[in-house]
Amino acid sequence: MTSGLAPWDESPGMPINYVHCPVATNLPLGNECGSNYTTLHNGLYYFTHQELAASAQSVLSTTYPHINYEDYAHCGDGYPSQWGNGVGLCTGTSMAAPQIAGVVGILRSINPLVSPGVPEPAAGVPLGIRAVLAKTTDRAQAVPPQGWDPHFGYGIPDAAAAARKMLGKVDGGVVRNRVTPLFRLFDASTKDFADTTSPQYALSLMINQTHNYVQPITGLGAQPVVPGYTFPYDAGNETAPATPRAAIYVLTTEYRPRNEWPALLPLYLMDKNYSNGKDYMLVTNAAEIGAAFFGTDGIHCINGHQGNGQTCTGEDYSLRTIQGYIYQPCTPEATCIPPGAVRLWREFKSADSDCAVFLDSEKTTFEANGYTAPCPAGANKMLGYAYPATDTDGDGLPDGFEYVVGTNPNSANSDGDGSSDAVEFPMIGVPVNDPCAGGTLGARNCGADDIFKYGFEFL
Repeated sequence: MTSGLAPWDESPGMPINYVHCPVATNLPLGNECGSNYTTLHNGLYYFTHQELAASAQSVLSTTYPHINYEDYAHCGDGYPSQWGNGVGLCTGTSMAAPQIAGVVGILRSINPLVSPGVPEPAAGVPLGIRAVLAKTTDRAQAVPPQGWDPHFGYGIPDAAAAARKMLGKVDGGVVRNRVTPLFRLFDASTKDFADTTSPQYALSLMINQTHNYVQPITGLGAQPVVPGYTFPYDAGNETAPATPRAAIYVLTTEYRPRNEWPALLPLYLMDKNYSNGKDYMLVTNAAEIGAAFFGTDGIHCINGHQGNGQTCTGEDYSLRTIQGYIYQPCTPEATCIPPGAVRLWREFKSADSDCAVFLDSEKTTFEANGYTAPCPAGANKMLGYAYPATDTDGDGLPDGFEYVVGTNPNSANSDGDGSSDAVEFPMIGVPVNDPCAGGTLGARNCGADDIFKYGFEFL
């Protein structure tokens, strides 16, 4: 474990702040040096293999007010002193693990499609989240680089370095954003459309026996296949889920890719309970969250009760999490919409009490099926701009993804080096090369930062 950058060991028989564990390479069970000493993995499994180190001694955190968890460890609201403020110290892996989980959450938000993987994948195996973390720690960045260690694993995570690696470089610079599919699902029993960028969330809706959502293949809301991607599952223990589909692609970070493009709006996921299931909705701002949360009567109601326990009527929405970002509405639309982006709409069907999100190209069909009113009431129908599933050059990367990261949507090999953009900079995996830095002709079709150099009339 680490406290700041200093190792510590308070295992039985060891002096406080003793920094060296026994040097034996294979310690018998029970003779390890504290909880931090592990053995090297066997090349296949990592169950005994420490990967990362994080702060664990006297870590300041939120706590339940007026509660101490473990006095012997000086853990709880009363440590170090002020009682009742809901902030205190604690020690142990309970404090270290959430720090690692937080960094993993950042990486997952940058690219929801990346697999967990292993820290040291075999040659030819795509990198996953664990490999990105292992390759960007303090030990990995040391000069010379330091490898795995039984006390510290691969080292202390560097969240910024890991995020930069997950984002990747194009034309020599770290990209500011990526694009990911917004999976659309439909429950015929509750007549509800639900949208999420999380494969795990989509799967939970698909396998939930109460709701039984599916991804529309034909009819209203039909979507094309997401190229090159399969929903995660345990082969041999589970049946392969349906092929992932998405008509809409949204951005993954809050930073607009180009300064001349519109600012971004978050897509907040909200839901509410019905007697026979749930209703899901995407909103973009605090006013819409408030309208959905409190409903028309101004009182939040969950499962028939107010927050004070009194009975109430109606069911109001609860706020969940951000599902990605879209461009905010802009004017004049003839020139301000980013290349490849199209209008994104959200409309309500009163007969089914359902909100649906759809592209400009789907608007006529959805409205013909009864989706015509604003939701929440009084909100704008047109949310902003997102990307369709168009892939002009057929390289497996939607045009919107290529516009955002800076490659050429009209060329499968933007820099002419013989390697496809989708191989060097995959939508699904971790970037392995700069797709605008190779080839004898250099960044031939790149330079997306200059896309408006001569104005829109020259595009």
